[in-house]
Amino acid sequence: MATKSSLLCLLAFSGNVLCDTHYLFSGFFSGDNIVALEFDDTASTLSVINNITTDASEGSKWIALDGSNENLYVATTGYIQSYSITSDLDLQYQSNISLSSNCTNANFIVASTAEPFTVFGAPYSTGCSSLAISVDSGVLDTSFASLEYDSTAGVHGLALSPASDFVYSADDMGNAVWVHSYDNSSGAVEEVQRLSAPTGANPRHLAVHPNGLFVFVVYEELSEIAVYSRDIASGELISTNTTYSLIPPTFTNTSSYWADEVLLSVPNTNGNAKSPKYLICGTRSHETSAPGYVAVFSLDSVTGNIVDQLFILPTTSSGGSANAVSPSKFSEDYFAITDSASNFVEVWKIETGAANSTASTVAHLDLDTGPANVVWLN
Repeated sequence: MATKSSLLCLLAFSGNVLCDTHYLFSGFFSGDNIVALEFDDTASTLSVINNITTDASEGSKWIALDGSNENLYVATTGYIQSYSITSDLDLQYQSNISLSSNCTNANFIVASTAEPFTVFGAPYSTGCSSLAISVDSGVLDTSFASLEYDSTAGVHGLALSPASDFVYSADDMGNAVWVHSYDNSSGAVEEVQRLSAPTGANPRHLAVHPNGLFVFVVYEELSEIAVYSRDIASGELISTNTTYSLIPPTFTNTSSYWADEVLLSVPNTNGNAKSPKYLICGTRSHETSAPGYVAVFSLDSVTGNIVDQLFILPTTSSGGSANAVSPSKFSEDYFAITDSASNFVEVWKIETGAANSTASTVAHLDLDTGPANVVWLN
């Protein structure tokens, strides 16, 4: 378990306390466990401090924190669940939202940071709607609205606008990006736009820049990141026809790779909450004998658009079904990455210099089974 000083540091994370230890939760594609991890950035160590048995008996395919970092939401087969986080980094089961019998593959969760802190969940299967779920003091309460798509859709990822008034859906099966409006007061959800992606792109995950001007979309099958401009008032997207490869540019065998994740670094150290330094992407290899890749891009501090692709580096292993990147909350230079083929979590550090930029593994932790994604608690 965490030491007394570590927990005091954890409980003070919302203030200006500088700590050497930082805490994460990791879910798994199978089993009923979620683990609490401790990363020491001075010793460069990563360790399990709590192995938690949950009510998610068929794996925690995606986990997400609420805005207060007091509750953890879990996507498991048939349900989206909520757990309160205790002071000793345990999880206490609170409630679940049942999914319909033909849409049981709970796959993705995103939680609003604006009142009333609505949670959105996506079952991944053809023709399934995403759900808008009300919360009561962080506990999942009622599924009160649906984000409807067409019969060919299969949404794999969701993202919210900065004000949580628009929801963006990456339609992997239907090869499109969807936009829905969400009224925080009435709870009304309405379709705004369906934007077809290029042939064979298959959007998987996406991220909205905190200034609201750009949306970055992972094209899974093309192993690319695509840049869309965003109208703040209407929420509508326009493709800029700008893409960047997420595998080395000399590679022509894109079918050997499948891009996975895109997230923005958390700008708590550069003085501007709307100006993250980096866009971080993970790509998996279809072959367990070949590595996946991680790509990092620098962003314009004013517009939020991509300035440069800083590097593309091979990951330690293929990534399996994961290679899910997770930027830390204590420094924009650190991120975690999961590997479900070789069963480990790593923490990487970005190093920038005048000549070039790179990143490397600073901590590695082997696990008993394949991790899905991790979230940083502090």
